[in-house]
Amino acid sequence: MIEQIAFWWPLLREGILASLLVGLVLPLAGALMYLRRSAFLGVAVPQFSAAGLAVGLWVMPFLAPIYDAFLEHGHPPMLYLFGFAVLSAGLALFLFAWLAGRSPDGHADSRLAAGFATATAVALLFLDAGPASGPLAETILRGEVLLLDRHGLEFLALAMLLVLAGLAWWRKPFVLLAFDPEAAVAQGHRTGRLEQLQILLLGLAIGGGVMTVGPVLVFGLLFLPPLAARMAAGNLRSFLFHSVLVGLLAVIAAWPLSVALDAPYGPVPVVVALVLVGFYALVGALR
Repeated sequence: MIEQIAFWWPLLREGILASLLVGLVLPLAGALMYLRRSAFLGVAVPQFSAAGLAVGLWVMPFLAPIYDAFLEHGHPPMLYLFGFAVLSAGLALFLFAWLAGRSPDGHADSRLAAGFATATAVALLFLDAGPASGPLAETILRGEVLLLDRHGLEFLALAMLLVLAGLAWWRKPFVLLAFDPEAAVAQGHRTGRLEQLQILLLGLAIGGGVMTVGPVLVFGLLFLPPLAARMAAGNLRSFLFHSVLVGLLAVIAAWPLSVALDAPYGPVPVVVALVLVGFYALVGALR
């Protein structure tokens, strides 16, 4: 076993570290969405981020220096694409929040579904139209973390650590805002600023995840760990702990399975997390 780890580690190092980062941070972001009863945002926003990434790849040939670097190094400049992915996720979050404030008529799910369909169409069209992005379309949509290089890992680590620090620092106001916005106002919190801060952190987490590990893995880590944790957790601290535990178990267990089955990594942690949801449901039923 040690010899096998020593053999695979140099080849899979960036991918393994990236999966651990998203396995830690994205379940926490998903738990916050779950507490706010806005889980459907986790469907639409990653797809907007993928659409922004596709637009960035399509625009790249019109910017000669960036396009030359893209051809020379064999991978997109991560900082350039990171801006498109995060900006698209943030704009989507702000848009849906603005629509909810302008017309709180109970049609939020319909708007999110329409946004998901639109963003998916935009992503596929721009991925197909871009001269440099066509060959990358399937890789990006599947989330092939094996292609992640050192620069991509550095950008992902910076984004996820910033999100983790923000969620830890403002955890009490965020939880209070999720459960009782009026109490948050009564205690002197600026709810508008807290909303903007949450949008910034969620956009950073989702955009960074989509850019590096793909929307499939982002979808799974936002939704499934909080769903599993809710079935067995007895309090908020336990809910957050089990959300992170399920996320980390899924991304770790998926690596030997992906190698053994010769399967793309992105979908495998989602399947593992789904199995863990079933296990937690069984434990919750027995309790």
